[in-house]
Amino acid sequence: MKIIYWAIFGISVLLFVALFFSHLIIAIVPILVGVFVWFVSKTSIKLIKTNFTSINKLSEGLVKIRGTISATETFFTPYFKQECIGYHYKKANITYDSESGSEYERDARIEEQFQDFYLADTTGKVKVTALRFNLTFLPAKTDTIHSIKYAVDDIRHTERTLKNGDTISVMGYAQKNSDDGFDIVEKPNNPLVISNSEFENASRKSLKTFKYLMPYILIMYFSVNYFVLLSPVNKNWPQNDALVVFAFFGVPILGIVLGIIGKNQFGFLKVFFSILGGTLFLVSLLTFPILCLLLMTKTAFYTIVCVWLSVFISVLMGIGVNYKKLEDLNE
Repeated sequence: MKIIYWAIFGISVLLFVALFFSHLIIAIVPILVGVFVWFVSKTSIKLIKTNFTSINKLSEGLVKIRGTISATETFFTPYFKQECIGYHYKKANITYDSESGSEYERDARIEEQFQDFYLADTTGKVKVTALRFNLTFLPAKTDTIHSIKYAVDDIRHTERTLKNGDTISVMGYAQKNSDDGFDIVEKPNNPLVISNSEFENASRKSLKTFKYLMPYILIMYFSVNYFVLLSPVNKNWPQNDALVVFAFFGVPILGIVLGIIGKNQFGFLKVFFSILGGTLFLVSLLTFPILCLLLMTKTAFYTIVCVWLSVFISVLMGIGVNYKKLEDLNE
């Protein structure tokens, strides 16, 4: 419920600012987005920053272990009929936005079945126990049944499973049991997290990407807000509608074209066109809402140009300086 209250509060603040101090949205929204991203990512960040502990070296407290699952009882999932020791199944209606084409889930029905299981590595075995297990970080098997009838939603079936023999990572609280060993349990401040190496590698890459680009994100944030809120305004620049149209439509198309050219080149030309194409496409995405706001509020064209150039230079620096590192992460 706290999340809902904070969400309502945040939306209320945004609406108030939008009505009376529209330019402040450019300063406030990135902060709110950053807080939201941190909130939804804090568990995965904690997961990848926690080092593995072998089972024979467990001590009471937060631990992360990797091993092979085993359990005595097996189940069959409702839709794909997979044999497993625990599963999370969701059946949801899928509806599509007629304008953007985005899809949304509604009327979701969830079915789960779990049991305690053992996790074994080369040094020993430990019991993992909880009322329910969160399988969000495990891969999902899905099937979408498309309806051919008008105004009838598609149906999507999604299953995540734990199977005997799977190798997984578990982060939880190591608690002493009656046999003077340890069980991995869930505590209020130490949720039990289940993942696999693929998820952790992807999360680690995302965190490194953010770390590489963070200085340039800050440069962009402060420079944009300087020109919007603090910089002296040159009102002698007439608005150039052709440039505005090019910023909205020409820049992303040019970015895609240059990116395609870069893929077919080698050496310096590949790097040059890839960086420039990626920069232009990303700039078009980042500046679209800002330009809309500035144009609707009749902001001076000089300020609009400075804002666009600030975003362009920041993104170009970020991608250009870190191109090799980002390319290595994607290999």
